[in-house]
Amino acid sequence: MDYIEFASYSPYVDPLNKLVHAYLDAEGNLFYVEPGFYDGLLGFQEKRPEAFSRIMEEIDKTVRKHHKVIFTADFENPWIDREGFIYREISDITDPLLIFVEDKSRGSDYGD
Repeated sequence: MDYIEFASYSPYVDPLNKLVHAYLDAEGNLFYVEPGFYDGLLGFQEKRPEAFSRIMEEIDKTVRKHHKVIFTADFENPWIDREGFIYREISDITDPLLIFVEDKSRGSDYGD
């Protein structure tokens, strides 16, 4: 699956982990986009399309500021463990921008 939202970056194939998409920006900064993070990103694209460009700009700023970033669904249990990288979840990007999606999921109304 192509991550078309990251088409402006150069793909990078990590020989140690070919399952996670990795990219280089124009300055040579390396970042990974784990599938769980990407799913969260797509959720924001679907539910908050008017704010999606701001989210992508913030991702770009994060990469330029920190140079080595792993965008993960869960920083405590990432797919990739690399020395010298920082970890960011989707909420680390969206919360400071005050972009939220309300989770309306709830348990069943039927008891046992």
